[in-house]
Amino acid sequence: MRLFLSILVGLFGGFVLGIALSSVIGIISMTVFGEPFGIKYLSYFMAGICAVAVPIMDQKSMDRGVK
Repeated sequence: MRLFLSILVGLFGGFVLGIALSSVIGIISMTVFGEPFGIKYLSYFMAGICAVAVPIMDQKSMDRGVK
């Protein structure tokens, strides 16, 4: 159950992080180049990466005894 919950948290957090990162990239590129750039599907990529990374980090923290 803890693994499933950490995957869901990773998916949601990664999706939000991807949206924020895409916005920052768009704002910076608009300022520098006068044209907004972006990475298509960045929020989905980040959700997938975080859905894998969060359970791994959770398992490592449990192995060290951190709750």
